[in-house]
Amino acid sequence: MTQDEKDRLLDLLDNEAKWCQEADARDGQGNPVHYDGETAVAWDIVGGMCRLFGWDRSCELFATVAQHVAGPRPEHPHQDQGMRAMAAVQDFNDDPNTTYESVIAKLRDIPTSQGSPFPTALPPDESATLEEGTST
Repeated sequence: MTQDEKDRLLDLLDNEAKWCQEADARDGQGNPVHYDGETAVAWDIVGGMCRLFGWDRSCELFATVAQHVAGPRPEHPHQDQGMRAMAAVQDFNDDPNTTYESVIAKLRDIPTSQGSPFPTALPPDESATLEEGTST
């Protein structure tokens, strides 16, 4: 997770009214809605991540977020680890003992990586080497 991504998630959930439990997102009446729906005004951690970063990037981030909000969990060889991590984040978010304050504290404590989450071009000298069919 980059610092920008963490800041955007904290900005989205900047007050308790914008956080929810037991649904990816809720409308102004408290009804569950799609995380990307026009009427969404509150999100759980997973829904907020998906709204801000899209499904693919969120799937890349779930393991990091799960480790810091839910703690380490044993791996299971027959389960998709990305979905397991997403479920761990949801379990933490939806636990009756989880408070808005604990969510924000855990999110603030997530370490960030430097740079962009998107691939960058290779430096010119490496690009030329790869184009010639050799590797470094």
